[in-house]
Amino acid sequence: MKNSAYRGYIFSLLLLLFSPALLATAESDFNLGVDAFKGGDNAAAAGYFESALEQGMESVALHYNLASSYYKLGRYAEAKKYFQIVNQTAEMHELAEYNLGLIATRQQQWRQARRHFNEVIDSGRDEKLSKLSQRQLEALKNKENQITAYVSANLGYDDNITSASSDSVLGNSDTFYDLYASVDYLISGKRREGWVADANLYSIDYSDTNNYDEYQYSLGIKRALLLNDWETSAQLSLSKSVFGDDDYLSTSKIDLYGRKVLSRTDRLYLRYRLEDISSDQPLYDYLDGWRQRFKVEFRQYNRDDSRQVYYELELNNRSELVTSLYAYDYSPLRHTVHAKYIRYLNDRWHLSSDLSYRFSNYPDSATMNRNDEQLRLELGADYRIDSSFKLTAKLQFTNVDSSEDRYSYDKSVIRFGLSKFF
Repeated sequence: MKNSAYRGYIFSLLLLLFSPALLATAESDFNLGVDAFKGGDNAAAAGYFESALEQGMESVALHYNLASSYYKLGRYAEAKKYFQIVNQTAEMHELAEYNLGLIATRQQQWRQARRHFNEVIDSGRDEKLSKLSQRQLEALKNKENQITAYVSANLGYDDNITSASSDSVLGNSDTFYDLYASVDYLISGKRREGWVADANLYSIDYSDTNNYDEYQYSLGIKRALLLNDWETSAQLSLSKSVFGDDDYLSTSKIDLYGRKVLSRTDRLYLRYRLEDISSDQPLYDYLDGWRQRFKVEFRQYNRDDSRQVYYELELNNRSELVTSLYAYDYSPLRHTVHAKYIRYLNDRWHLSSDLSYRFSNYPDSATMNRNDEQLRLELGADYRIDSSFKLTAKLQFTNVDSSEDRYSYDKSVIRFGLSKFF
């Protein structure tokens, strides 16, 4: 009897000790963390939230509170990680973007901070956060990253790298990879009103042939200036390119640019470019001369989509390639109309469609009367890992119909890549 009573006592004690009310559960740790956070004990709050996470609790509230605790403790890298997780939830997108902007500000990443705050404002879904973001942008007016950079890389396939007509034996297809990298340095003033130096590199390398590989690098200096309600800039740059294994072209360029905010959603852009082009060896002397381009563009940014449309006029004064049979002129008058539509499926996935039409009228010669019509369609999808890093896929179709059959061709190109702002 005594042994039975003793065993019953032990069993009752074990039930009491391990009852749900006394066990340290994920939910109780979460609640303790909330209480500690409200009381200003951020270290204890982070500890409780970490314990809840280790016990398998997964919720937006836990991730947000853990990120907020880390932010209060100055542990910005860890805070950023969990705010980015919260950012995947549509209902919390603006709040996460705002906090990511605060982290970028603390880390003196001014350009990235502006992207986050502008994202909140452009979405227009939370009036309070939009006003707070506007105040943050006002405070950032005098803050500038001295160095910024951008990198993109793609793997792709081109079914007509020579742009040869369908009845030509010169057609060739190949896989390729391309790389674009740019960096700029703020010399003085601000990026909207100051001096900026920049450098760019572009390369495309085909797998099975070197004849169409191309490499180009350039250096430039830009003066930005605010003129009333216009953001303007003037840039001078020098570039050099290699085509195949040969030195190709050297180009001096003047680029004039203007941007005006018409409303919260609408933007107007004007651009003029003048290029002085010279060949780096006699083989390409027929490309010597100058080219001018005038462009007017309208953009509209909405919560769920954006639209772009532009018209560009191109003037050329280049040389000719004269053979025993033909004289090939490289000075077309060109008109281009272009439209782009981007649909934001959610905060991560963006779909785009891009359509352009270009008409080229070449000067008449004794052997040729050439006009070209080019139609190009591009379909794309972006997956945004964060506001500065995305994965991309693009499919491009090009059709050229020329009055001279040898210049008519079709081309399809597919690319998969990534890009990153720094």
